[in-house]
Amino acid sequence: MKIGCLILASGQGKRFGSNKLLADLCGRPLLAHALNSLPPGVFAKVLVVTRWPQVAQLCAAQGVACLLHDREDRSDVIRLGIRYMEGMDGCLVCQGDQPLCRPASLAALAQAFERQPGCIHRLAWQGVGASPVLFGAAYFAALASLPPKTGGSAVLKRFPQQVRLTEAQCACELWDADTPQALERIARALQPPLSP
Repeated sequence: MKIGCLILASGQGKRFGSNKLLADLCGRPLLAHALNSLPPGVFAKVLVVTRWPQVAQLCAAQGVACLLHDREDRSDVIRLGIRYMEGMDGCLVCQGDQPLCRPASLAALAQAFERQPGCIHRLAWQGVGASPVLFGAAYFAALASLPPKTGGSAVLKRFPQQVRLTEAQCACELWDADTPQALERIARALQPPLSP
């Protein structure tokens, strides 16, 4: 089964106050952590969709395909990305500001999809679903025709009976860096525990 990965990296960073995707997180850009969380050999295609030339440069340096666009609406961004996934059996939709997802959790999400490819699979913590979300190809048309100002959650609401949850290994995997304070919290989670 071929699974693609679409990383949404187009946010304007209004709550953050600057381009959070390039913000320093333990010596590397935030987005670099998200890219490095992808388990090797699981995704047949990886695409970052962004409006930021600096993000496109980072992707080029890491050998990751990137689509640079000038769209404002989230639905347009998803539409652009999902077109790239033609020929895939499914697509994991990730947020570029969610750097703590563990490769093992993403691999478990892909394995759950392979067992039930007709369902929509969400990473979760204690039974509460969040991002990322793995959509089967049967849902690509719905993603490509999202109403304005909506994202993948509109598809989740449309097909609630098809949603399946895969538990993350840790609650912090679902954290995103919407504010500088959230980034500080993420940085603390990346620090090794102090020895006694």
